[in-house]
This record gives sequence, structure tokens and C-alpha cells, in this order.
Amino acid sequence: MDYRETYNKWLNSPNINEEERDVLQSMTPDEAHEAFYRSAEFGTGGMRGIMGPGTNRLNRHTVRMAAKALADMLLAGKETPRVVVAFDTRNNSQAFARETAEVLAGAGVKTYLFDRPSPVPLLSFAVRHLQADGGVVITASHNTREYNGFKVYDETGCQMLPEETERIASAMEAIDDPLAIEGMNLDDAVIDAGMVVPVGDSVIENFLEAIEDCGRGPVEYGDLKVVYTPLHGSGRDYVTEALAKAGFKDVRLVPEQSDFNGDFPTVKKPNPEDPAALEMAAAMAGDADIILGTDPDCDRVGAGVVNGWRVDYITGNQMGILLIDYLCRIAAERVEGCGGCSDGADCRGRKIITTIVSSQMGPLIAEEKGIDVEYVLTGFKYIGKVMNDMEAEGRLTDFLMGYEESYGYLTGTHARDKDGVSTALAICRMAAYHKAHGKTLTDVLAELYARLGYWHDSQESFVFEGADGAETMRKIMEEFRERKEDIFGDSDCDMTGGSIRYVDYSCDETGLPKADVLKYFFEDGSWVAIRPSGTEPKIKVYYCMRGDDEGEAIAVRDKASACIHKLTGAYA
Repeated sequence: MDYRETYNKWLNSPNINEEERDVLQSMTPDEAHEAFYRSAEFGTGGMRGIMGPGTNRLNRHTVRMAAKALADMLLAGKETPRVVVAFDTRNNSQAFARETAEVLAGAGVKTYLFDRPSPVPLLSFAVRHLQADGGVVITASHNTREYNGFKVYDETGCQMLPEETERIASAMEAIDDPLAIEGMNLDDAVIDAGMVVPVGDSVIENFLEAIEDCGRGPVEYGDLKVVYTPLHGSGRDYVTEALAKAGFKDVRLVPEQSDFNGDFPTVKKPNPEDPAALEMAAAMAGDADIILGTDPDCDRVGAGVVNGWRVDYITGNQMGILLIDYLCRIAAERVEGCGGCSDGADCRGRKIITTIVSSQMGPLIAEEKGIDVEYVLTGFKYIGKVMNDMEAEGRLTDFLMGYEESYGYLTGTHARDKDGVSTALAICRMAAYHKAHGKTLTDVLAELYARLGYWHDSQESFVFEGADGAETMRKIMEEFRERKEDIFGDSDCDMTGGSIRYVDYSCDETGLPKADVLKYFFEDGSWVAIRPSGTEPKIKVYYCMRGDDEGEAIAVRDKASACIHKLTGAYA
């Protein structure tokens, strides 16, 4: 159907309210095309997009479609399935959560609905704790204020894998009239009947109890001074409560960023991966030891070390490196049979799970300690799947940590998704441990580099928005595949003979699910990885470059980046 036909169908539907109709009538032809040229894709973990009327937008109708499709999938396998629904602090998140609950309940799915903004890890925990058949959280993670999303979880609290989300996508396509999906009004009678059950304080208390041991070490924590910003997000009450319960007495909230505000007025983007989002925290650091920030759904956490007048920001990869090292140091107190985990010892039999685009240095530290390393595709759902496999085999106690370079970590087994709450706790405990030994996290990182060589890890993105963006990204990936190793052997950006090995995860026998990822390896162990984002209109490039020092590693990265820019620039 031509987008104009779909547009007119929406414009004239009796199920469109006056506010939606006013927006539709005000659209330019280009805006109408962008809003209706396709249906919102149900892809990596669910659905994410700009909010507004249209099939290619997040709105109450597309949310209802996703909820109806999820209900149909679950009802095909169980008579009265149960789903937990949560939401973050974004604009419309609570309203979309309510729409979701109404459709699920109306279809015959018993729904547990949070009554306050809640972090993603709490939703993951609640699915497991309540023995539900699935979960939904309304969030667009760290995207800008225009976005929202519908993220889905299976009965283990893990983000649904592609084979499950494809079933939901197919069910969405089969809906005859997406504007006429009915739900059950959430009045007191519905709640009294038990089809919609409010999630009470007890689940939250159980979550906080479940994370109490994350990163617990042998020192007292009252001496550490922390500045924390929730970036207007759902982590505020949970992170501060977790730290208080653990004994941290000096935790200072950034007041300008502590309100729940889906406009995120103090930042360009509420993403703790970007040091700019932590500027207010840095400005009030004073005599603090570290600063912390979590994104709106509190599954990511960023940190900086206060060193006098400056703040040294820790990258996602570096925090993974530090946490692995720290957990190795303290594991002897919590794991029977560990060899001590001090320098020169190891903790054989434990496992970390990381992604194919995360730093090579983390696995080097793990292997030095005798810890097994398993690599998965990008996306924490794959880390969660390995954890589920370990649990099925009775080996979950071997799990030490899962992490990805995009500031997502899990150091406990209470959830199956990255957790900014328990990680904030583990980071503070780690900083207190090293402070007790006269060191900062920056000092420890420098010692690790001195022992294992310097690895510079960075990322850059190339954005291709709009209707033509997907086709442009497809052409770029196609050219990368055609050029293979020649990309880095070009005379204008020579990489000392170019890459020595090329892996195409869409067709090579890697043992992993097929994925649109390319990876180029160099003689010294350095590598470059390229993939289209699963949640944003961009191609991401990851660099992991080794050098004798930071300057040398960055110089090698710059050469590799020049090669990438030369190819992508032709499509700008």
C-alpha cells in the first residue's frame, strides 16, 4: 500500500483522537512519507522509534499492535500466560505501559504492572521472581527525548532472541486493522478481578536484597565520596538505596538532574557513555572520589575518577577491565576453591561472557587468572542466553561477570540483562577497595596497561537517517564485503600491510548466530569491527588497537579510521 493511502486511512479513522489528527493534518509531504513509508520494525529486543502518529513511529497504536502480537504468541502456548510491564521516565512511557497492560489483559494475559518508573534490571528480575512468562519495558534506553520503545523479555528475564521477536513481528503484520485493537480499561474492577496486578514494594525490596553481594569486598565503604546523576531517569531511588544499604554514607545527587523529566533538559543526550552527559556531576565533584551516571532505564552506567582538579572518565571497555581484575582479587572470599586471585594466582573454572566488539584486554586479564572467556554477538540477550545455558547445566555458580563495551555490565545472577543499579554498587565497592590500598581506579588501570600493554579502544558512528538511510547502509556494508582485506591495504591509509584476517559473521562458521558484522584482525592482535546498529540509523565502527603506549595505539587507530572514512565518505 502506498504511504499516502495509509496516511489517509489513519487521518480518517474514527480511532484517531483529535490531537493525533491535528498532527497528521500539519504534516508536510516529506514528514508524512517518513511517518508512513514503512511499519516500525520489531527488531533487536523489540521496537524503538521517534514518537508521533504513523506506522513508522512509536504511538499508542503501534504499542497496542506490539502488545497484541505478544499476547497472541504467548496464548498460543499457554492458557493464561503472565507478563510483567514496566516503564522508565521518558515522555509517554507510563501511558504506553498502560496501553500495553490494557491490551494484554483484554486478550487474556494476566499482567503485573509497575506503578512507578523502574530500571530495566528490575523488570528482568521481576519476571524471574514472579515466575512470569514474559516482560515488557517501555524505554528507548539512552536515545534522545524524541524516542521511545517497546522492549520484550522471555520467561527467564532475558531480552527475546531473534527467533521469538520474528514471531511477534509476523503477528503484527497479520493484524487487519491496527487502529481498532481493543483493550480492557484499567479501572478498579479490572484490578480487583486480578487480570492486572500492581507490582508492590516487596518485589523492589527483594531486588535490592538480591544485589546486596554484588562486588562485596573486605573493606568498609563509608569513607568513599560519590557524586551520582540519574540523568532524569529511573535509577535515582534504586541506586541511592542500594548504596545506602551497603554503607556508603556520602552519596551526593546532582540536583538539576534528579527529577523525572522525559525532556532531559540538562543534556543533549541522556547517555552516560558520553562524558558531556556527566559534566554537571563533574562540576560538583569537589572532594569526591568518583562520579557516576546512569541512563534513563538504568541499564548502563558511566563513571569518572576525581583526580584533584580534573575528572578522568572511564570508558566502557576500561570499566570492564577494572571489574574483571577486581572480582578476581576478591573472589577468594566468596568462591570455594579459588586460588586466592591475588597477583599471580587465578580462579580457574569461573567464566566471563563478553561480546565480539569488546576490548581484547578484558579477556587477557581473565585468561591470566585462568578464567574462561566466551564471546557472543553484540546485545546483552546473548550474554543472558549463555547464562541460561549455564543454569540449565547446573554451572551458574561459575558465572563471574558479563559485559559489553557499551557500558553494560552484570556481576550477579539475579537478572538476565545489564544492570546499572548493581554495577553502580560494584563500582563503588571497587573504588573503596582500591582507596583503602592507596590507589584510584586510574592508578589501577595504569598498572594493568604497564603489565599487559596498552590497548586503545574507541568507537565512531556514521549516521544515515530517513527513508534512504537503510539502503545507504546496505550499500556500504556490501562494499566493505567486496573489498575485504584491501580496505586497510590502500596506499592512502596503509596499515603496515593491511589486515591479516577477515571474518564475516553473516556467513563464516564462527559458531555464533549469523549477523551483519565484519571484523578485521591485524598481526599484533589489534582489530576493527563494523556493523549496522540494531536500534539506531547508523553504522558503528569499533577499534581495538594495541601499542607500546597510548600515543602509539591512537596513531594506529587514526590510520585505520582514515581507511574507514575514505570508503564511507563516498556515501555522505
